[in-house]
Parts: sequence; structure tokens; C-alpha cells
Amino acid sequence: MKLFFTCAKTQESFATEKYSLQQDHRILMGKNGEKELQGTVILDSGCPFCGQRHAYAVKDIGCPLEVTKNE
Repeated sequence: MKLFFTCAKTQESFATEKYSLQQDHRILMGKNGEKELQGTVILDSGCPFCGQRHAYAVKDIGCPLEVTKNE
């Protein structure tokens, strides 16, 4: 599944399937039973705008389902 990222250098957005969820991830339960994934996602290849392999907090990644709902 493609996720949406923003280049840390150029602030350009892009979508890719080339990422990995790091092993330090966890799921937290909220007071109302909602679940929240916490962890770090790293690009498996270089960013298409600057070439670096950025790392992102899960909360900073755009979900493709949200993008579809807003269109």
C-alpha cells in the first residue's frame, strides 16, 4: 500500500510503497478503546526529491484512505 510522505528538505509531497516500519513500533489503547500506532517508518530507497532516506513518525504520514475521502 502506498503511503504519503513529505520531503524534509524540499517540503514536496510524494507517495511510495518503498518503506519499512521499524521494530520499535507499538499500539497504544486510548481511554475510549481507540488504537494508535506509534513508531518510526523509514524509506527503503532515497526520496525522489533529495535522495535521502528520511525517517518519519507514524503520526506524520498521510494515509491514502484519508486522501481518498477528501477528494
